Amino acid sequence: MSAPTPAFPTLDLATAKEALSKAIAAFEVPENKARMEEALASCDPANPMAKMQILIPIVQEIQAVVMKEYKFEGPGAVMAATMQINMFAPQDPEIANGVRMLAAKLSGN
Repeated sequence: MSAPTPAFPTLDLATAKEALSKAIAAFEVPENKARMEEALASCDPANPMAKMQILIPIVQEIQAVVMKEYKFEGPGAVMAATMQINMFAPQDPEIANGVRMLAAKLSGN
């Protein structure tokens, strides 16, 4: 028998925009920025997958702090919040641009 899936809140457009804005801003916090730059510097340039393997956990940790404010906590919380925010991208150019920025962070840009 599997463990129950945690219930996450549902974001509306305004809250999704706010959460996305805070998520992007979290990458500019000096400690977070330095942590990501240090991780990127440690990557083997000959291994493009190394960036993602190192960055994904860091990005998720940074985002978990932000998403906790919106009651997204526990396993799968960052992904659940990201998916909800991404659902607004087709109807809102600001969210679409923000989602692209987050994806760029995952790839080390």
